[in-house]
Amino acid sequence: MPRSTIANRRATIFDKALELRDYTAAAISATTAGTAISLQATKLKSYKCVVDVAAHTGFVATSAQWDITVEASTDNSTFKPVGTVTPQGTQNRFDLPLSGEWVEDIVSGALYVRVKATKTGSPGNLTYGAFLTVC
Repeated sequence: MPRSTIANRRATIFDKALELRDYTAAAISATTAGTAISLQATKLKSYKCVVDVAAHTGFVATSAQWDITVEASTDNSTFKPVGTVTPQGTQNRFDLPLSGEWVEDIVSGALYVRVKATKTGSPGNLTYGAFLTVC
């Protein structure tokens, strides 16, 4: 993730152990699922997934876009979506509010969380990072 600055350090707490994708990783050109982290959703009361997206070309709503989805699983094999953002080609930061209760309602006993970027059509390559943090 990018270094914190005076402008952003009060807004978001970053813990490397809760990083779902490193912003400095290479851009992706196809649908890609990240490595899941082990996390018991019931133990966290209120948190969010912060998704930082770099500008990319070729965005056309519904026909050429990226969808970034936070997914949860009980077995690190079968994942279900618990939140999604659709960047529109410009650099942006998205906050996906989550809670243990919300995730548990969708995936009872969730132990793993990952992020997945899904490509529709032919938008440009995507550079993004994502991490979990407290609200």
